[in-house]
Amino acid sequence: MKAQTDTMDDFESVYRNYFLVTDARHTRVAIAVWLIPVLILAYSDYLIFGYSSKFMVLLAIRLVFFIFSLYTIYSLVKVSTAREYDYIFLRWAMFAIAIVLFFNYIWALYITPSGAITILVLFSAYMVFPNRFCIRVIPPIILSIGNLGLDWWYAQLVNPQSHYSMLVAIVMANVLGIIFSSSLEQHRRTEFKARLEETQLKEELNRLASIDHLTGILNRRKLAQLTTKEFERFKNGGQPFSVLMIDIDYFKKLNDSYGHDVGDMILYEFSAYVANNLYEKNIWGRLGGDEFVLVLLNIPSEQSKQIAERLRLGLKKEAIICYGKKVTFNISIGITEAREQDSSFESILKRADDALYHAKRNGRGRIEVL
Repeated sequence: MKAQTDTMDDFESVYRNYFLVTDARHTRVAIAVWLIPVLILAYSDYLIFGYSSKFMVLLAIRLVFFIFSLYTIYSLVKVSTAREYDYIFLRWAMFAIAIVLFFNYIWALYITPSGAITILVLFSAYMVFPNRFCIRVIPPIILSIGNLGLDWWYAQLVNPQSHYSMLVAIVMANVLGIIFSSSLEQHRRTEFKARLEETQLKEELNRLASIDHLTGILNRRKLAQLTTKEFERFKNGGQPFSVLMIDIDYFKKLNDSYGHDVGDMILYEFSAYVANNLYEKNIWGRLGGDEFVLVLLNIPSEQSKQIAERLRLGLKKEAIICYGKKVTFNISIGITEAREQDSSFESILKRADDALYHAKRNGRGRIEVL
């Protein structure tokens, strides 16, 4: 259950971060659009109150909200996390709700409240502000409660029966807003999940195409790609590197003595042993059979010989446990360094293979450098 919860949290984090820039942009546009009626309705204030001190106060409040909205838009340009986006949006939404309720209260004393405008504001709050469900519903619900309170107060003064029609309208606006906005959000989530799964599948296929299925290290194909790129970088003035050709001594005899299952386990354990004793920046892979290639980046042949000797001696001291059986073996290593006159990585690999041949011919369990 915990693993499933962690997976859901990871998806939510990836999902929100992926759409963060888009959501912030949509919210900036929505706030900018909301500012238009805020300024236009200042003329309604003038028609009701004339050029009075009350009109000036209301105009000042509108200007403060306008400036705060511009600041919010600016903050959304710089937003970097989903949590920060939620905070900025809620801060603006709470201020906007307070402004709307305040003006509704002031206007209710002079003109009949417009239910159509209330419904439009509520519905647009659901539809134009992208956010997760709990954040999306908070502002419209608070606005609805505030408007219902004002409408009830106004209905007691004028017509108590009118309050019920407004109640039904506001409830329907919230229900439809939740349904439609949730449907759109669910569609976007489903589409993103499918896209994410497709991307992850491609990455997994690429990984499998690059990994030797038996040992879990790089296969021949991926080795060729990486070493070719490294050679091109070297020819263009990049870092030097050494190539180690490694062979497990008497591997066929080990196979015959312990069985192919143990032979496979030897290959796996040996690959893991080398990988765990190297830096990640090195290139380590299997050519095939019991032949391996290790490319030590930015390390000359003399230093690479010391590293190879450490690997060989460490392997010789420690037996590998395969299916409960204690197996010991040795390795032969041929080493060479990339040179300016080399025409391709294959020529370097051929020289390392020649060095390996000399190591095996001279008694195995040793290192030769060419």
